[in-house]
This record gives sequence, C-alpha cells and structure tokens, in this order.
Amino acid sequence: MLNKIRYALTTTTLRQSAITVFSTVANGGLAAVFYLLIARSLGPTQYGMFALIVATAAIMTVVFDFGNDRGMVKFISGFESQPKKIHQVLKFSFLTKLVSSTSLVIICTVFSKELAVIIFNQPLMTPYVPLIAIAFSSQLFFYFVTYYFQAKEQFVWWGLTFVGANFIRLILAVILLSQGRMDTAVAAWLFILTPILSFLIGIKKIGLDFLKVSIEKKMIMEILSFNKWVIGFSTISTISSKLDTYLTSYILKLSDVGVYGLANQAVIIMPNLVSALGAVTSPKFSRFDSREHNQSYLTKSLLFFGLVSLASVIVLLPIGVGFMVFSGSEYLAGLFPFVIILLAQGLFLALTPIRDSILYYFSKPQFFFWAGLVHGAITLLSGALLLPKYGLVGAGLSNLLGQTFLSLAAVIYYLKLSRHES
Repeated sequence: MLNKIRYALTTTTLRQSAITVFSTVANGGLAAVFYLLIARSLGPTQYGMFALIVATAAIMTVVFDFGNDRGMVKFISGFESQPKKIHQVLKFSFLTKLVSSTSLVIICTVFSKELAVIIFNQPLMTPYVPLIAIAFSSQLFFYFVTYYFQAKEQFVWWGLTFVGANFIRLILAVILLSQGRMDTAVAAWLFILTPILSFLIGIKKIGLDFLKVSIEKKMIMEILSFNKWVIGFSTISTISSKLDTYLTSYILKLSDVGVYGLANQAVIIMPNLVSALGAVTSPKFSRFDSREHNQSYLTKSLLFFGLVSLASVIVLLPIGVGFMVFSGSEYLAGLFPFVIILLAQGLFLALTPIRDSILYYFSKPQFFFWAGLVHGAITLLSGALLLPKYGLVGAGLSNLLGQTFLSLAAVIYYLKLSRHES
C-alpha cells in the first residue's frame, strides 16, 4: 500500500493536479470571501434570492449547453493531432451556445412573472428572472474557454481563468460594499460580468480561426451521438443536485433558502475540486485504448482522490463552521446542514475517477441518465418527507441520501463493465 501511495504521488497526474488543486483552492477561497461578504451585507432573505439566481443559472448552464462542454473534452482530446476536426468541434459548440443564450434571455425577459411563480413559488423573484438568463449566458461562454483549456491540458490557463474571474469579482464587491451600494441586483451583476471578462481574455488566447471552417455532417452526427446522452444525464444530475435548494424554496421561507444557500457555499470547494481533478483525469481516460491502461490509472487516481477527499473534509470542517458563524447569528441554523452536505460532497469527490472511467473510457453516458433519474427521485421524495419535519437538516439529509445512491450505483456499474471486458 505504501508503494502504491508513493507511486501515486510521483505521477504526471499529481503534477498536473497540483496546478488545478492550487487554482481551485485559490478560486474557492476568493469565492468564499465574496459570498460571505454578500451574505453579511444582504441578510438571509435577499441572500436567498441571490442564491436562487446562482443555483438556477448553474442548472441552465448545464441543461442548455446540450452536452457540448463534455463533448469538447471527449473530442478535442481524441482529435489531438487533427486541428481541422478540433475547429469543427469548437465551432459547433460556440454556435450552439450563441443560439441557446440568445433564446433564453428573450424567453426569461418576456415571461419573467410566470417563471418566478412556476419555478420558485416566489413572486418576489420576478425582476431577477431576466438576470438569471444573462448570468446563464455569461457562464455558458466562460465554460467554453475553460473546457477548451481542460481538453488541451493547458492547466495554467485553466487556473488563471477561474482565479482571475473570482479575484476581480471580489475586488469589485469590496469597493461597492464600502460605498454601501450592494443589493441583490448588484450582486447578480457582479456574478455576471466577471465571467464575461474571463471569456474575452480566454478567446483571445484560443483565437477565432475555428469560425472559418465548415462543419461536416459526419462530424455533427458524431458529436450528437455522444452529446445526446450527455444532455440527458447532465440535465437530470444537475437538477437532482439542486432539488434540495428548490424544495427549500417551495416548502420553507426565502430566508431559509439564504441560510441553506450559504451552507452550500461553505463547501463549494468540494465540487470545485471534482472539476479541478477531473480536468486532469478525464482527457486521459478518453485516450486509453486498453483495459490494462484504464485499470492501472483508475487504481492510482482512486487512491489519490480518496486521500484528497479525506483531507478536504478534515480541513473544511472547522473552516466551514467558522464561515457560518462569522456570517452572522441568523445563519447559525445552517451549521448542521453544512456538515451533512460536506460529507455528501466528500463521497462524491472520492469516486470521481470511477465516473470518469465509465463516461470517457467505456463511453457509457447513458448510465448517468438512468442513475440521475433515480438520484433525483430519491432526493425529491426524501426532501418532501424530511423538510416539513426537520427543516434545513432534512434538506441536507436528502442531499446525502441522493449522493450515497449515486456513488453505490457507479461502483456497481463499473464492476459490471469491467467483468464484461475481461
């Protein structure tokens, strides 16, 4: 076991992960300070509205990207020495994002009142629905450049893009707070504008030559063949991961949404670590062409991810408690939910390599669609039962139950695929 640990700590994966983890820790720290300052300034009710803006924009970014971000990682990594095909993939993704973002901004502006009631059961959200669509658009193009850097394994640029956006956002927030000019709308615009700036810097690095190529019909069919399942499972898994927040909005008060939203932000570094470490492993799983390579790399990465997950939970527990306490006495009800969410995210982080192997090596995105459906059903049913009785703790427990199922399902399915391959 000690030899395996030493080997895992001397690989290319570790060196690349060091860059992404450092970037993620810096990014998470900057984001945590930003959200803490916003929470203290706005109070639970206004922060609850801001939390719904952020959560909904995140869901829309995954759903209405139509699988293109993961498709970019899959195909750009696979077409490493074929620049024409890479350009076709980039153009397809960019044009899809352009049409999607324009359409959603129009729809959310025209039907803001109806959507505020249907989605949130909160008429107070009406003026913020158009901002959600604009935030979605800024995130959509932000991820265009970050997933490109991930696929090309340009991890320094990947890290600078994330850290730069959060650093600028925090500086602007401090300036506005010092002038007493912070409210829900201003916080939302801060969330919107810095990803746009990062996109503009990133696209200058990438260039726009990809827009000059013609996309072959064969390439479109190949992309759609992979993306169709990614669309399904990304939509289901993302909605499932936010169901606890929306149930809180429907069953409890906006102030409770604010407290629960801050508890989620206290562990935001965990899903960011999943993205950071997955940025290193997913392109490699895409390139493996043998069972031996897949299993060897999976063993090393599982050990590494497990150690990172354990260390993260241990370190974040006291930090998160301090985060909630410093935010103000009105947020203390989120302490126990924070601990539960932290455990759920630790489990999710530890098993990231198994999910990446299923998706990128075995090319089985359909698994995540069906598993995501069950995950969503478990979160929804358990939340509906637990929230009225246990409040925010019930929301946290529904999150943990859903993540536990998803983890067990991934392990069982991976073992099944491995047996059939041998």
